Amino acid sequence: MSTETTPIVPHQAGEFFAWLWWTTEERSGAIDLGGDLGSVDVWVDERLAFRHPADTKISAVMTGDNPSASLESRAAMAGGKVLQEVRIGLRREDREYLVTLKAPAIDIKQAKMPSGTSDGEDAAIFDRMFFYEELNSILGGLVRRFSDERISDAWELEVVPAVRAWINAERTEA
Repeated sequence: MSTETTPIVPHQAGEFFAWLWWTTEERSGAIDLGGDLGSVDVWVDERLAFRHPADTKISAVMTGDNPSASLESRAAMAGGKVLQEVRIGLRREDREYLVTLKAPAIDIKQAKMPSGTSDGEDAAIFDRMFFYEELNSILGGLVRRFSDERISDAWELEVVPAVRAWINAERTEA
């Protein structure tokens, strides 16, 4: 079986989505992906969809201008629900992407690409190809960054307690 068809462990996508949400708020949205990608601005956009860990169907959806700041979103996490879908915004240099990611395989459910600036049909096709390649590189970089933290000693000792405190702090402040 190739690595492209190997399914991701079901809980990994939910952990990745939660880590991504927490990381965007803890780091003011800037995540350094290293290499050629450098720093990318990331934010949770207009959709968070949760499910109970034992279910496959979505049981709560938060939408609107800033669902990541809502009491209901933190309450869903604190209540043990896991993220099934998350809509994120990505900005690299002057290009902005909006992407809805879906668990369990971190699939791209929907994507809005930047507008190309090239004239002509061939140039427009090359622009789109570049945008798709860049988007996949950014998403791959985010997954690698998560994976590096997930397998580090700091995960259980620092990251998990910080995420729990972040969820609970938001619930008590509201």
